[in-house]
Amino acid sequence: MAALDVTEMESNYLNYSTGLLVSILLRYPEIGTISCCKQQQTLILKFIMSKESNFESLQAQLIQALEIFHKIEGRKMKLCCIEKYEQELDLLIITRDLQSITQNEINLIVGILKSELGKNLIMEDNNLLEDEILLQEEVISYMLTAIRSQGTEKSITAVREDGKVLVFNG
Repeated sequence: MAALDVTEMESNYLNYSTGLLVSILLRYPEIGTISCCKQQQTLILKFIMSKESNFESLQAQLIQALEIFHKIEGRKMKLCCIEKYEQELDLLIITRDLQSITQNEINLIVGILKSELGKNLIMEDNNLLEDEILLQEEVISYMLTAIRSQGTEKSITAVREDGKVLVFNG
């Protein structure tokens, strides 16, 4: 899905939360599914990985990196939960509060996962051009800022399917 397809959609569901989730999935092919939770005001990132991964080591490294990152940024994380659900391919689920997560933090998370998991991280091909990547990063930063001040108005989930991004309520 090209970045322009999203801006041409006419829908009541195209709001800050929806725009944020679509932009994150467009920018980061490493993220399989993403959700915004209205009740808890959280962002939930789901990554698909093969079973060969050492979860405990990865979890500790991510938590340490995020704590240091937020200390440098002068922010405090209200919620940082990193879990693994075992199935045919494992799911790594990172739940973060919307008040403190930033686009740079998402870059950090994805960078660590790519570095540590390598080919064990399942991802789609990234066919965005450099200009589109930069545009999506700007949109993500803008949407996160807007949501930080207003909160998310809906609980929604965005998933990848056959090169498309699908958004669902609830």
